[in-house]
Amino acid sequence: MKKSNISILAIVVLLVTSSCSQTKNVSASEAAAKNATTTITTPDDALAEMKAGNQRFLDNKSVNIDYSNQIEQTKNGQQPHTLILSCLDSRIPPEVIFDQGIGNIFVARVAGNIEDPNILGSMEFATKAVGTKLIIVMGHNKCGAVKGAIDNAELGNLTQLVDQIKPAIVGDKSNMDAMMDATAKQNVKQTISDILKFSPVVNELVNNKSVKIVGAYYDLTTGKVTFL
Repeated sequence: MKKSNISILAIVVLLVTSSCSQTKNVSASEAAAKNATTTITTPDDALAEMKAGNQRFLDNKSVNIDYSNQIEQTKNGQQPHTLILSCLDSRIPPEVIFDQGIGNIFVARVAGNIEDPNILGSMEFATKAVGTKLIIVMGHNKCGAVKGAIDNAELGNLTQLVDQIKPAIVGDKSNMDAMMDATAKQNVKQTISDILKFSPVVNELVNNKSVKIVGAYYDLTTGKVTFL
């Protein structure tokens, strides 16, 4: 065999081997993610998967993106392991940043990630009726609702919304970025406290450790979620 033919054969073998290796790695990742989301039985399991999902998102290795298959798997029912209460901000799609796709999480969204009777009722449905294990209340930096509260914004129904955030205001306007960050994080803590105060159903589930409620903070500049 000529030398050139040997070289071509070697290249073909290398490409085939590389392709098989990549397919094997992707399949392993998909299997691991699928296994993680189908074997969640405790709040800590759910929290571990949400942390892992955000890391997959940051590493550009999201695996829960086969949406047609997820639609087929969930067409007759759902059993989400986590409920996320997050801000309305369009730059924070929870299913994407936690790599959860369709059917793995409930998502409630409202400007300023605050609770109201409708949100509380939704949480009670998710946890008590469906069996969701984890509630995440997630704020973020550069939050317009938080800035509206600091600036005493007034606009129709928005006025009463930002008024609910005002008790969480901390810091001073001489450093607005720091003030907004501190207030957004305090607002997460305040919302968690209010959820436990105004929902005896969720409070009982948290007390008997069948549900966990945690705070989180999303960085719009990096995509990273930090758990508070």
